[in-house]
Amino acid sequence: MAETFVLVHGAWHGGWCWAAVINQLERLGDRAYAVDLPGHGMNRADRAKVTLDSYVNSVAEFIERHDLKDVVLAGHSLGGITISGVAAKIPARIKRVVWVTAMVALDGQPMVNPAKSPLAAAADSFPERSNTIEMMGKEFLDGLTNDMAPALKEYVMSALGPQPLAPLLAPVPMAPYFATGIPSSYIVCEDDQTPVPGAPNWHPHFSSRLRNPTLKFVKSGHEVMFTHPVECARALHELARGD
Repeated sequence: MAETFVLVHGAWHGGWCWAAVINQLERLGDRAYAVDLPGHGMNRADRAKVTLDSYVNSVAEFIERHDLKDVVLAGHSLGGITISGVAAKIPARIKRVVWVTAMVALDGQPMVNPAKSPLAAAADSFPERSNTIEMMGKEFLDGLTNDMAPALKEYVMSALGPQPLAPLLAPVPMAPYFATGIPSSYIVCEDDQTPVPGAPNWHPHFSSRLRNPTLKFVKSGHEVMFTHPVECARALHELARGD
């Protein structure tokens, strides 16, 4: 039976980042859609007005507008703070939620504390209240792209757009998601070297915040959609089927 996927991108990205994974999922007989969150990709929403609620609402509305059911909802990186809200908003349409080397919030806590983040304070003063990938610094960029060939790194870095600040500062309600009882999964990218404040690795720092998640391991860095799309698609496909 064909599975239905809705894929949510992370910070600085757009739906375009999932193109190779979608191609591979379709080869496996599945249907897959990628959304552009407000202020990203072809969604030209005013970045200064983008919020976490607008992220959640845009994905939920996409699923409802296309009348999608039994959806496997997957989010990469910062997309992790959107997918929990979407699942809590339209639980009857969601079959499983998959964090792809993604952030999992503590209930009621924001992902960034502005009092402890000079970068957030700086972005807050800009008209768009956004920051660019270049502002993150060499250590972050090296960790993000550690397993990319030079040409691929150049392409990805040139394609990334500004990231609105407000979604990072918003408290993320996880309790409503947990109350749905929807199964959770986490794709662990074993070579992810993207810095995590206060922790050495994304797994188990973030994955341990879920309740009894099923895990899939991929030998990849953070940008698995670009460097290992075949393995990423296969992991998503197997999780959807309960394998």
